[in-house]
Amino acid sequence: MKTLLIAAVLIAGPALGAPMPGDVHNAPLPAAVADTSFIAPDGSRTLQQSITIRAPVAILWKAFADAQEFRKWNAPVAAIDLRTGGSIEASYDPKKPIGDPDNIHHRILTYLPERLLVCQNVQAPSGLKGHEALAQVVSVLEFTPLQPGLTRVTLSQTGWGKNAAANGLYGFFKKGNAQVLAHMNATYGGGRGAK
Repeated sequence: MKTLLIAAVLIAGPALGAPMPGDVHNAPLPAAVADTSFIAPDGSRTLQQSITIRAPVAILWKAFADAQEFRKWNAPVAAIDLRTGGSIEASYDPKKPIGDPDNIHHRILTYLPERLLVCQNVQAPSGLKGHEALAQVVSVLEFTPLQPGLTRVTLSQTGWGKNAAANGLYGFFKKGNAQVLAHMNATYGGGRGAK
């Protein structure tokens, strides 16, 4: 089931799709996902989750940085312009072309190859309740090689406010981002991740 990433971050990932059915706030996080979320000195919240995946950092980086690879495991529609000032655009509806006003669109603020990807949402699906709160959130995806073939992937979203829209989305992304990390682990690490 696709849920709203980026996307991870993410920014990107299943956390960038349609809302999940049922009560996502009470569902348990996947066992291999560690939650180290915290409140920043300015009072804003940072949602931070990580997973250790039995895969080389180069493979996991490509899963987020290469549009063809991203489409294999995450969203059927994706375009990635990997550069500072570039973008990540995705849709979980295969009928939505790149450029559709209802696609997920992130601006890449900066990146370090195979180490760091920082982006900010500039367009979210219109059906996502409270999507305007995402304008204040910055997503940071970190790749930390622990040993050959073992990588910790950490997804942090900074700048979460405390208003009603931000509260609803924070809970939604807490589950969605964890599912993105777990899905990445299942795809590239055979589901054998460890906290």
